[in-house]
Amino acid sequence: MSHVDIAMATYNGESYIEEQILSIINQTYSSWTLYISDDASTDKTLDIINKYEKIDPRIKLINTERQGGVVNNFNCALSATRANYVLLADQDDYWNHDRVEKLFSYISARDTFDKPLMVFSDLEIVDDKLVMISESFYKSNYIDPLKNLNPVQLLWKCSVYGCTTILNRRLLDKCLPIPAGITMHDNWLALNAATENGLEYLDVRTIRYRQHSNNVVGGGNKGFIKKLLSLNKNVVKMIKYRGSINTLLDEAKNIPSNDILQGVDIKGKESVGFAFKEIFPAIFFQSKKAYSILIFIIFMVKR
Repeated sequence: MSHVDIAMATYNGESYIEEQILSIINQTYSSWTLYISDDASTDKTLDIINKYEKIDPRIKLINTERQGGVVNNFNCALSATRANYVLLADQDDYWNHDRVEKLFSYISARDTFDKPLMVFSDLEIVDDKLVMISESFYKSNYIDPLKNLNPVQLLWKCSVYGCTTILNRRLLDKCLPIPAGITMHDNWLALNAATENGLEYLDVRTIRYRQHSNNVVGGGNKGFIKKLLSLNKNVVKMIKYRGSINTLLDEAKNIPSNDILQGVDIKGKESVGFAFKEIFPAIFFQSKKAYSILIFIIFMVKR
């Protein structure tokens, strides 16, 4: 049985982390090591992790110092891994018992060992008690996951969730360390896989994604107007996000194998052209119309 690694980033996750660790321990695929980086939690998270580290030698707490956010925290956890295949884990999800087995079987059968490879899956949305809210994240939100295979779309609209993924060592060698100032770690990984046709979708649900007061990804179905008004409250946040998109593209262009991005320009007057070519059609022909409208406006005014 080939060995896989799991990278988990934690911070003040005492409410749900024990259930998550148990769901990993109870996997049908048993040859794994779980590397946990904790971002200086102030609750009982570390007590829970230490408890299971003593019980199961496959669990290793590799950091307890402040990293400064989820991207840096995952960068720390991923940097500790050594296996050819690595899965990402959030602290508050619950893994289906055959998650590792399914994802490993899929990626190992497709890995040609000559390019970066990342596989992402669907996820079931549940409440804080693990009661199902929606059977499929993508279907309930009317999102076509295959749109993520286009690296240009990943620059401004990524629906690849790291907690559903498995990736090969070649992708990690390409992506680490994760640069500062980008959008998110999973966006960075997905983009660098997609630029070499190495991003694939497995149409199964491999985790239960828990919605609670600190972590909501849109499992419910709000009306269009309500979504738009809600997004408008986050204009300042979106303007900051626009800067992160610039950094994401700049950093990706610095990698020689990402030549497909060399002709993409989203700064200055080119931002307007990009908005009309790539974002404007999505307002009419893709899901998440409120988001598309807002990001279109941001690209028009923030260059």
